[in-house]
Amino acid sequence: MTIQDLKYITPLDIQAAHLNVTSAEMYDEAKKFNMHMYDMQRKRRRFLRDMWGILILNVIMFALAIPTATSPFTSLVFKATGGSGPVLMATGGNLPLTYLPAAIYAVAFIYFILIKKLYNWKLILLLSLIAVPTHYAFIMLAIGNAVLVKKIYETDEEIKDEVGYPGFAELLLSFIRDEESLEEGGMDTYSDDEKSDDLESERKDNPFDKYRTRWSDGEGLLRDSDISDPTE
Repeated sequence: MTIQDLKYITPLDIQAAHLNVTSAEMYDEAKKFNMHMYDMQRKRRRFLRDMWGILILNVIMFALAIPTATSPFTSLVFKATGGSGPVLMATGGNLPLTYLPAAIYAVAFIYFILIKKLYNWKLILLLSLIAVPTHYAFIMLAIGNAVLVKKIYETDEEIKDEVGYPGFAELLLSFIRDEESLEEGGMDTYSDDEKSDDLESERKDNPFDKYRTRWSDGEGLLRDSDISDPTE
């Protein structure tokens, strides 16, 4: 849905997240708009879920790989620089060179993914492979990064051109009585002293009542039984 698809809802209404409904047609469009915003919010949450997923994946993999990188069985660089021995007990090797590929990858990840937001799975796959010489486990990180970034890109392509991006706020609707439906003298008002048993019959019908959402069995979420008696 783009702004060109809307007849009654303006960019100012969307920015304010509020709409004064003055016709049945406007209300119908507002209902469809809010339903669409709900769908877009779901996709936005999916985008954020995958974005957090890739961050969590990287934090976990670094937390597991960095402490165990000083072993010829886990690190190509450590082995190439003369390291020997089992994991966590190895000796020798060049530690700065061992951790250098992972450091380069971390900087590239922050710049291209978090700052520049280049959600290209091929790019993140190449960047992730830079860290593999530090620890072989980063091969799994590269695969996970590529899958998640591909999903992030696809979701972003779905929602980036939609009206309401990026927040997709639903419109709060208010209903204004059509001036033509009022009797001369303006809108009828009732004070506490004027209340009577015939008040309900004297009230004007809201022309938009028939469009309001009704719950099953004529009950809403706030039923009389849900309100505590203050005398109890």
